[in-house]
This record gives sequence, structure tokens and C-alpha cells, in this order.
Amino acid sequence: MSSSDFDVSNSHGLGGVVPTDIPVPALSEALLSQGALQLSLISLDKMVRIDQLGVISSAPYNPAFEKWNAVAQCDVELETIRSMFVFQTDHFDVNDTAATDVRFYIDSANIPIASAIGLPTAVVGNGKVSSVNATGATLSNSDLVVGKDYIRHLANRLFNTPFGVDLFINEYDLVTSVNDALNKVWTSCAEDLQDNSINGDSTANTYLQGDDTHKYQLSGDIGTGNEFNFGCELFKMLVSRAPSRFTDLTSLEVGSAQASRVDPDARNLYKLPLKVGDQILIRVGLKPHPTQTSYQGEAKDQEIQDNLRVYIMALNLIAPA
Repeated sequence: MSSSDFDVSNSHGLGGVVPTDIPVPALSEALLSQGALQLSLISLDKMVRIDQLGVISSAPYNPAFEKWNAVAQCDVELETIRSMFVFQTDHFDVNDTAATDVRFYIDSANIPIASAIGLPTAVVGNGKVSSVNATGATLSNSDLVVGKDYIRHLANRLFNTPFGVDLFINEYDLVTSVNDALNKVWTSCAEDLQDNSINGDSTANTYLQGDDTHKYQLSGDIGTGNEFNFGCELFKMLVSRAPSRFTDLTSLEVGSAQASRVDPDARNLYKLPLKVGDQILIRVGLKPHPTQTSYQGEAKDQEIQDNLRVYIMALNLIAPA
């Protein structure tokens, strides 16, 4: 670089002074003739900057879903999500083989069950089928949960109005069925997390490294590598978009009990720096029962049975109650 900001200049002590409590070693008498001296040439005090930034991401990483019909939000305690994801970075080789320098663990003991996530409590905002009831009164949040919103959608498809829900003689059972389906969604997510956890199945997932009960994954591109490297995905999103969260790694160290469970041989293990206010997004598609009738003939039946309504589920990370 030719910029003067990077050129060598005379420092005169302005470039950072070695603390005076760190002594300069005396030269060995064996290397000196009698009467030799240590001489400091103060006028050759220089300062120069390096011409490279310390960069931790080449570009902000922000993968996004494509296509959805509505957005729903539910609150999940921060530690319910954060306690699952652990990473290790304690290599000191100073090379750019980043794929092997950071390890990503999922703590199987901290994978939450469906009730801890609470997808059936998610309230639909953008894209809701209706915000009012048949009399024009505004619907409360309890009437805007996904289960009830989806039944209005089904009524709209069948009867051309969301207010046709009263034609169903089993409204409660339909909502319960949607809620059961949402819980099954998280159960499936939890199984994926378990398969890629510290004691996941290495025969099913060849990307897992380590021994039988302390497995981890290395960094890699989702497009060409392991699509289930959840911890790495979150890490890349955080480190590229909020790097200041990593400036005090000591505050992110996991406790001794979790460290022993995750990998007792690791030098340092850290939590991902997720914070209250963050959102974790997942996408859920809902379809009617496979034999749902349209009451209008087979061609219309097939159209109804194939109909897909897609929700973005935003998990709002909140402080403990």
C-alpha cells in the first residue's frame, strides 16, 4: 500500500511504549568483551501499520426462506435455544484453514421438547386470513394462533369465506389437529438436531467427527456440505453480522458440567452469543387431510387436498419469566 497511513514513520514514543515494568534482558557477559554496553538508539524509534484488516467474514451471511403465505410469532426463552449450541475455537496455527479451526457441537441433553418451543401458541400477524370476526370485531391474539388461522384458510378454500368455519361440526378437533401437526414439526426438528448432536449417528451423518459420545462438525458450505450443520449456520450468521458479540469470548465459556458432557478434551468451549430479542426463523407448510373433500367433485377435491399454506414461524428469544 502506498498510503501514508501505512508508511514507516518516526515514532518518538507515540507508537506505543513497552511498559517500563518489563525489564530488557541484560546481554550475557559471555557474548561481550569486558566493558561492553547496551545502547538504545532512541532516534530510530519507528512506527508502521500493517496493511491488512483483521476480517472475520468476507460478507454478511444472511440466508433467507423463499415464498410463504403468513408470518407467526411465539416467545421462547433464550436459554432454551442457546444452551443447545456450543463451539470450540482454540487452534493457534495462524493459517486460513478455517474449516478445521472451529468445531460445532449440539448438546443432546439440551434439545428442547415440543412444549418448550410452543409452536401452537404462535400468533399470526402478516398474512393472517382475517383480523375480524363475522360481526367486524377485532380478533384477539388467542383467536389468531396458527391453528385457528389455518381453519379459516381451509374454510375460505372450501366455502369462499373465512367465516364459513361454523359449517364445520368439528371446529375444536380441527384446531387440535393443527396443533398436533405443529408439535410434530418440532419433534421432527428435534430428531434432526439429535442426529447431529454430540452422540448422533455417524453412519447416518458422515460429517460428524469425534468419538461415540462427543461428536462435532466442522465448518462447511451448506450448498455443498452438510445441510444439517445447524450450529455452524448460526455461527456464520452471528459472526458476519454481529462480530462485536464475539469480542469477549471468556464471557461465553460454558460451565464445567456442560463442557465435560460436550467434550472433556476440548480446551475451551463457548456458547453461541444469541441474545434476548433475536429471532430464529423456521418455515412450516400445512396441508389438509389427504382425503379432504371439496363437496364439489373429484377435480376440486384434488385441488383442495394439494393446497399448501406456508407459515414463517418466528421464535422470539426472550428473558426467563
